[in-house]
Amino acid sequence: MSHPPDHFEYDIAFSFHSKDEGTATALNDLLQDRVKTFIYSARQKEIAGTDGQESFSAVYGEKARLVVVFYREEWGQTPFTRIEMDAIKNRSLQDGWDFTVFIPTEMPAKMPAWVPKTRLYVGLERWGLTGAASVVEERLRERGGEPKVESLTDRAARFSRATKLKEQQRQFLNSDHGVKAATDAYAVLTTALEEGCKAIGEAEPSISLRVQTSQQFRIVNGYGPVHLIVSWRPHYANSLEEIFLQAEYYKGFPKGIPGFYGSFNEARQLRNLKFRYELLSSDRHGYVDNKSPRRDFSAAELGEHLLRNFLDLADKHHRDR
Repeated sequence: MSHPPDHFEYDIAFSFHSKDEGTATALNDLLQDRVKTFIYSARQKEIAGTDGQESFSAVYGEKARLVVVFYREEWGQTPFTRIEMDAIKNRSLQDGWDFTVFIPTEMPAKMPAWVPKTRLYVGLERWGLTGAASVVEERLRERGGEPKVESLTDRAARFSRATKLKEQQRQFLNSDHGVKAATDAYAVLTTALEEGCKAIGEAEPSISLRVQTSQQFRIVNGYGPVHLIVSWRPHYANSLEEIFLQAEYYKGFPKGIPGFYGSFNEARQLRNLKFRYELLSSDRHGYVDNKSPRRDFSAAELGEHLLRNFLDLADKHHRDR
């Protein structure tokens, strides 16, 4: 399907799983003053009152000059990303793949099996968000788009948005509201770990995981010699500064957990993950890891992420015994 130059309603449409909303929003912010973008969180009013499936399909299937996909395995498995995926695949039958840019958000980087292996992707680890924005702009030019030069007022507006968000984030980290939100999230994370262990056991009875609690610690074990120790505790009622949720994976059981004895042979740490609870946007907060590129998680998503890591390590060391 060949589109005339003036056919496109949007220069760029972003497609992403909810786990990558923060990254997608940040890239959108770098581009939105120079090109017309479609990101659902900012265009809800345009979609409201329409047939959601038809509206989303039209955006990704014909209305956007360029489609940027933040790809992870879960993308395409939720109701709306499945609609977006189908629209992209159908469009590729007529237009090829030049209208797409894929940005993998998991390591090691993966691409959908149905995308040609010759199709290059943009690696956030290498390019960062600013570099990715430049690549996307160049691809847009190749597609006939023409990003406008960012005016002084546009640049000032972008600076103002970033400054305002940073101040809101600072206030969140130094408030009783922030501490309460993080405390509630830790409770949700605990439930997510418990429900995840139960679901794993029901699906595969030979893997009998359990979650135990000791003060601020949440302990996952029950499959091989690997133990997951999750811990989080604020020092003050109104500050989250320098407070991290820590997820430590050990072969053997470490000393120092109240009510538990350490293993006879000294436990060996296999992996150590750290997350801070932050304000992600004006109306959304969640866990953010300390790696680059940064990823954010809801409490439920983090529970799943931690259990995936546990199963990977437990399986490896179970087979190595």
